[in-house]
Amino acid sequence: MSKAVMSEPDINIQIRKVLAGEVAAYSSIVSRYKDLSLTLAYNILLNHEDAEEAVQDAFVKAYLKLSTFKGDAKFSTWLYRIVLTTAINKGKKKKLPLVTIEEQLHEEALSPQLDGQLASYMLSEQKKFIQQAMLALNEDERVCITLFYLQEFSVSEVEALTHYSASNIKVLLHRGRKKLLASLQQILKKDVHSLI
Repeated sequence: MSKAVMSEPDINIQIRKVLAGEVAAYSSIVSRYKDLSLTLAYNILLNHEDAEEAVQDAFVKAYLKLSTFKGDAKFSTWLYRIVLTTAINKGKKKKLPLVTIEEQLHEEALSPQLDGQLASYMLSEQKKFIQQAMLALNEDERVCITLFYLQEFSVSEVEALTHYSASNIKVLLHRGRKKLLASLQQILKKDVHSLI
């Protein structure tokens, strides 16, 4: 079953299989939610390795607590709440040192290029600029921006995941957008000046 077409009822079937002892069914759940979970954790922790660890921990916690999922809300909301909490707790425990933009650019310059085509290069550049701009946001703003804009959750879904009020989410989104715009303008201005 493709993860792109797996619906909420399909997930519920997989959950019932896991709870009935068919442990292998959990891998389809993991593959369905892995990418979004990783994006969410990364935007909290700002470190790929830590985000991967947090997501792995979250999937283990979700597996161990799967019997507590009652189906009152969507499974994705329940799972992403575990990912969110796990990533936030990991960040509090570790208190990561801030990575400078220069270090981020150096790290990305060393990473292998996708396929050398201009379109993929431009896409990777856009992603790089957005990741750099996300560093200007505080954790709450990054979480709300990630969930609302990048993952296209509604305000009510973000509210269920974060337990922030709808009005607080709207304020965080508004403030986050303004900071992102200012940060992107600054980054792009520096990038243009370096080309001249």
